[in-house]
Amino acid sequence: MDRRQAGTRQYEQTERLGWADAPPQLRLALGLSVLGAVLLIAGPEVGVVQDAPARGFASTALLALLAAAPPFIAGTLIALGRALTAAGVLTGAALLSPGRALVDLQFLQDGLLVSRPELLVPTSLAALAPAAGLWLLVAGHLATGAAGLLAAGRAGANPGSAYGLELDAGPTSERTRGRAIGWALGFATVAAVGLVMPPFRSDNAFQLGHDLIDSPTLVRIGLVLIVAAVVAGCVFAAGSTRPAVARGVVLGVLAATAGVALPQIVAGLTVERLSPDLGPYVALASLLLLTVLIFVLRGTALPGDDAEDTELQLEPGRVHLVTGVLGVLAGVAALVGAVGPQLVVDGLEAPESYANRQLIPVGILIATLGAAMLSNRWAAAVRPAFVVSLGSVVLVGAATLDAAFTGAGISDTVHIGAGIWFAAASMLIAAAAAVAATIAGSAERDDVDLTERTTHLSVAAPAGAAILFSVGAFGFPMITAPDFVAPGIWSEFRLASWGLVIAMVVVIAAGLLATVARPARAAALLLGAAAVVGVHALELPMTSDRVQDATAGSGTWLAIAGCLAFLVAAGIALAGPAPRQDTPQPTPRPARAPENRPSRPVGKRGRRA
Repeated sequence: MDRRQAGTRQYEQTERLGWADAPPQLRLALGLSVLGAVLLIAGPEVGVVQDAPARGFASTALLALLAAAPPFIAGTLIALGRALTAAGVLTGAALLSPGRALVDLQFLQDGLLVSRPELLVPTSLAALAPAAGLWLLVAGHLATGAAGLLAAGRAGANPGSAYGLELDAGPTSERTRGRAIGWALGFATVAAVGLVMPPFRSDNAFQLGHDLIDSPTLVRIGLVLIVAAVVAGCVFAAGSTRPAVARGVVLGVLAATAGVALPQIVAGLTVERLSPDLGPYVALASLLLLTVLIFVLRGTALPGDDAEDTELQLEPGRVHLVTGVLGVLAGVAALVGAVGPQLVVDGLEAPESYANRQLIPVGILIATLGAAMLSNRWAAAVRPAFVVSLGSVVLVGAATLDAAFTGAGISDTVHIGAGIWFAAASMLIAAAAAVAATIAGSAERDDVDLTERTTHLSVAAPAGAAILFSVGAFGFPMITAPDFVAPGIWSEFRLASWGLVIAMVVVIAAGLLATVARPARAAALLLGAAAVVGVHALELPMTSDRVQDATAGSGTWLAIAGCLAFLVAAGIALAGPAPRQDTPQPTPRPARAPENRPSRPVGKRGRRA
């Protein structure tokens, strides 16, 4: 039997652990999870507030099903001999418990500010006093969290037990884990955006559909904890050395997230004067897709994987694949942020938005370069331009967020729209893509001699001019108009100013690195810098309608000059010779020791006689 067949058979024979093999601590964890489900079911039935108003819909069956889902799934898995996966389910579900408990505790502070149609829909401004059901809910979350703590890790199993041996000696595939982590980062980020968006749209003044920013304090803190738990749980699951644990954790996170998002979906569809919003759909759909991917990516051993070889091997091809996927996701999120609503005004039509319009060229640029990163043929050549171009996402994304938050602060009737959260997601995914691309670049440079640095003088002159033009482009206003003060670096420093600073630093770094890089890499760096400055130059034609009598500022002309200078530098770099230190040098052969041979006479023409 060869190693591939042996590895597959070993994987197929793993994790056949039932109730008898489960350590006592895991059994106790399952019992606590059942207790937590009972408390979560009983809390709404007892009533979370005194003299509670009617619920928005008949939610008893749905809430009971969602509360019972984690212990039911875990118990079923143990009965089927999948105790490790069951432990992962309890752990994943417990991660969201602290945040969910804080969200419920908002009833203690002010129940009128809570948007929970599955529990109650206020009909007046009368104060809502907390009742015993609230404490049952909180106790249920605490029991669920305690169950996850008991089930996490070894779950108290002895090293020599069947459970402990199975946990310590399972198959490991670094390639599969790396690929799964890339998908987890992308989909978990999208799910996080969905969770912080409004749960539904509301025309009921007593049942507000607030997003994260507009939510009351405890709800806001609880949502932040929930979002952090979702992202951390998904990444932990993807990177776990045990495929069984990975599948269980992501399944538990999905079940707990469904407990948050599914009642919001039903409320938007069934409750009077409420309508669906995109947030909970995005959260559930992305986590569902991620769960399927984890089951596929971590469900079988890769042919040729060595279970005993746990040394991390960075393969640029795999990292390029992850980078490309993140790039495409960032581009798509930017495009959705460009066309999605930026602000929502209660009872009125949404106002016109301008700052987000530049997300259209940014989304097209990043998605195109990300798609090119998926090809092994083009990935290495495109990567420098892709990394630099990600600065445009931060540049335009920060300006979009700044405009939206400023508008939302004008009145209590103005709220953040769905497009803003996708713009924010594009920035987060772009940051993850930059990290992945940097890892791929560092792995590639291991084969290049970088001990000596020389400057490519033919590139340095136009690149230096481009850098100077770009500093002015980001530092001076792009638009001038009466009574209009744009955010800047030297004055009027706001959220949008951070985007200007980051984009300027990225462009300067790209120009400097291009002077010592290989021709293809230098050209790609300079083209990426030209793209960032070019996107900045589009501010005037794409957003000038926001002010009257708008004219081009000095920043616009400097941006155009900088873009052209970077293009010239890229052409010179591509046509010039490679710097000596960036050309892979052949390994010199050691000199042979001279042999003791008798000398022979040499002829007139230097030949031996």
